[in-house]
Amino acid sequence: MRKFIVGALAALALLAGPSLAFAAAGTAKGVDPAADAVNGAATRTLSVGADINIGDIIKTGPKGQVEILFSDNTKLVVGPNSNLEIQDYLIRANGSAGKFAVDMLAGTFRFVTGTAPKPDYIINTPTGTIGVRGTAMEIYVDPQGIPHIMMDDGRSIICDKAQKLCKDLAALCEVGQINPHDPVVVGNANDISGEDRDLLKQYFKYANDQSPLDPEFRIPNSYECLHKPPEINVTPSAGTTGFSSPSCDCGDSDFQSLQFETEGCNCPG
Repeated sequence: MRKFIVGALAALALLAGPSLAFAAAGTAKGVDPAADAVNGAATRTLSVGADINIGDIIKTGPKGQVEILFSDNTKLVVGPNSNLEIQDYLIRANGSAGKFAVDMLAGTFRFVTGTAPKPDYIINTPTGTIGVRGTAMEIYVDPQGIPHIMMDDGRSIICDKAQKLCKDLAALCEVGQINPHDPVVVGNANDISGEDRDLLKQYFKYANDQSPLDPEFRIPNSYECLHKPPEINVTPSAGTTGFSSPSCDCGDSDFQSLQFETEGCNCPG
C-alpha cells in the first residue's frame, strides 16, 4: 500500500509540470496588464504576488510590464512587448545548486544583481551572452535579435555565442551591443548626442523614464546617462587659449586684465 501511495504522488508531480518540480524562483511584485507566464502547454495571467518558476516564459503586450523580485534579491523588469525565459535558478527544490540563467529573447529589460556570487549569473540573448560582475544594467533586444546594453552600475562582459570574443563594459553609462560574432563597445552615453541619443532613449526605456517602476526597482544614476548634456572636448587651435589662462603678457598682474577669448587675449588700453 505504501509503495502505491509513493508511486501515485510521483506520478502526480510529473503531471503537475515544472511548478511542482521546482520551488518558485521569484515573485511578481508589480504587474501591468497583458502579462502572461507560459510553461509547457499551460498559460497563466500574471498578477501581483504570482510565483515565477523555472521554465516560465514571460510574455508582455504593448502595455505590459512585470517587476520580479528573486529570493536572492535580484531584481528584473520585463518591459512592454518583451519575451524572457527563466532557464534556471540558484537553488532548486531538490536542494541542488543551479545558476541564475535567463534568456532575453526580445524587448526591454532592467536587471540588478542580488547577493549570489557573480559568476552564478548568466544572461543569454539571441546573439551572445552577458556575464555579470556586480551590476545594474539596461538591456534592449531589437527586432533583429541584437542586444544593446547600457551600464547603470558595476561591470559586465559581453561575448559572442561561442564566447571566443568578449568585451568589457566597465564604466557608468557605457553602451555596448552584441552583433553576430562581434560584441562591440559603442561608447559612453554621455558622449552621444543628436539622433543617436534619441535612439538610446527609445532603447533604454527605464533609464529614460523610471516613473512606471516601483521605488525598489529604480536606480539613482540611470537617468543621468541619457539626460546629462554630452561632454564635448574642444581642442584649441594654434594661437588660441582654449579654456586655460592666456599666456600673453599685458604688463599688469591684475587678473581682471586677462580676457578669455577664442582668438587670444586682448590687453586693455
